[in-house]
Amino acid sequence: MGFKLLRVNVRKLEANEQRELKLVLEPEDRAVIHGIVKFPDGRPVEGAVVKLFHQPTRDPCKLVPVTFAFTDKCGQFLFGVPSGRNFVIKVFLLEDEVPDPPDC
Repeated sequence: MGFKLLRVNVRKLEANEQRELKLVLEPEDRAVIHGIVKFPDGRPVEGAVVKLFHQPTRDPCKLVPVTFAFTDKCGQFLFGVPSGRNFVIKVFLLEDEVPDPPDC
């Protein structure tokens, strides 16, 4: 089990001032799915759609859409998800077609 990131704002300290803090972390039960999409030659894919589905049963056709993300310039994506569930990821990329040069 992990713990949630805790943020505490501490106002400006004066000279010779000491501040003591008691910080209590809360349990974190979420999980993370992170990945990289690459072309067959190993180059990262920027702008691919990565769709996240919850799979509540073993039936591969009974997927529930959860969210989506676009890959960054390094081909990376990231989802914060509830723990204890099954997920399926699908990736889609539509490369722009290069138009033929006009006949002159």
